[in-house]
Amino acid sequence: MTIAAAAPAAPVHLDMDSDDPSPAAYARRLAEAAGRAGEAADKYGEGEVVRAAERLIAERLGKERAVLFATGTLANMLALDRLCPRFARRVLVHPDSHVLADTGDGAASVMGLTLVNVQPSGAGFTAEAARRAIAESRVGRVKQGIGAVVVETPVRRQSNAIFPISDLDAVVAAARAEGVATHLDGARLPIAAQSAGRSIEAFCAPFDSVYLSLWKMLGLPFGAALAGSAGLLDSIEHDRRRHGGALPQLWSLAVMTLAHFDARLAQWPAIFAASAELRAALAREPLFTASPIGSEPTNAFWLEAPGLEPAALRRAARAEGLALPEPQGRRFAVRANASWFATTPPDIAVRLARAAAAARA
Repeated sequence: MTIAAAAPAAPVHLDMDSDDPSPAAYARRLAEAAGRAGEAADKYGEGEVVRAAERLIAERLGKERAVLFATGTLANMLALDRLCPRFARRVLVHPDSHVLADTGDGAASVMGLTLVNVQPSGAGFTAEAARRAIAESRVGRVKQGIGAVVVETPVRRQSNAIFPISDLDAVVAAARAEGVATHLDGARLPIAAQSAGRSIEAFCAPFDSVYLSLWKMLGLPFGAALAGSAGLLDSIEHDRRRHGGALPQLWSLAVMTLAHFDARLAQWPAIFAASAELRAALAREPLFTASPIGSEPTNAFWLEAPGLEPAALRRAARAEGLALPEPQGRRFAVRANASWFATTPPDIAVRLARAAAAARA
């Protein structure tokens, strides 16, 4: 008996791409957490509830200090600005990185930094490629070397493929040997740590600074954190304000962090297990092929239904309560997330199989 013959699906909506919250869901969760803020929560980040959230993040990431930001763009830019000294204002980045592709040349136009593409190897790059780029940056007649190397993992533009951990460790060691700082673009840090089989603290330990997306981490409308040494982040609140990134009240981000941060971290082993279980179930269903994304385990996999038009499958899946992402060619990058806890991988497989049958009819 195929999966499609199983019992009808429960009436629950599941996102197969991300866990962005609905306005109603966010409002409900914020109301539940708001009591942590007190009557005078904060003024431009100056308040105990914000300091408590920043201390929690710093502790979990194993850094001396963490600071809340409205956006990851500004957190990344200010980290790199501080890591790069006067005569080393170049930053080594993967061609598919957030810093290069999502900031509108902010590094150059706002921070006076020059981004240098490293020769990529899938979702990562090798230590040899990094060493070669660093050496080449030091031979110009006018001194201007590479001051920081950015590691992003997983890589959103490669459908959550992971920077291979052996290459990552070698790159960080090579940068340290060359006296070059390292910055972790950990927008989806819990995925990378789970893939590597390391704690969040251990994963962050070798990096001089770490950016973590809180809206991706906690399902919020906005928010990020930047963590590093106390010296690196000294008075960074003034730079945050100078660049238009100050919010009159950060308490909503802070209370949601205090209420949900640890619980969200604890979910990732189960999310990975759900992704693997669904992939295994779909591999037994003749209507689908399910294959890995990248060389390292991640929360995502490729889903394809040979012979079916992706647009038709997507419409049919929507009728089953499943929001598939936009197809990439003829396949979908399905990403497991916390919304899947509303049901089970076998139930999701049932729905997908019924959707495929409907799309074929």
